[in-house]
Amino acid sequence: MPEDKERFFREMLSLYYAHRSYNIRYYASLGLTSGQPKVLNVLYDEEGYLQKDLAVRCRVEPATMTSLLAKMEKQDMIKKETVYVSGGKRAYAIYLTDHGRKLAHQVADKAAQADRIALAGMSDEEASKLMDLMRRARCNIEAQLEENSWEGTWKSL
Repeated sequence: MPEDKERFFREMLSLYYAHRSYNIRYYASLGLTSGQPKVLNVLYDEEGYLQKDLAVRCRVEPATMTSLLAKMEKQDMIKKETVYVSGGKRAYAIYLTDHGRKLAHQVADKAAQADRIALAGMSDEEASKLMDLMRRARCNIEAQLEENSWEGTWKSL
């Protein structure tokens, strides 16, 4: 069993790169750069995220999100709408343009195709179990990250 656990890292990394390689050429043919498919996918599911919340949802630094969105806005994929949040502060809510929605639909279709290929030969029960196990593994790591964050360390003092 310990040997299987040691291989977990390699298998997860291999799966990530295989999935990414399957999709990346297609995304490039759509003119998308790294990071843009993730933003399109998140906005395809739900538009109107505040820029800072979108960064959290996409798991990127706010500065990275700012430059990513600036490029996407120039390419007519997204539009920003000014909103006022608590204290009257100005923020931007992010929405897809028609062009962005079309690209987001293509990204979603390609991701679904990759998922079908990855899960080929598995029963619905096996696929569901795999997703549950992957979710649990991610939550374990995220909990450890939270516990070892500066804030978590500070709280434990």
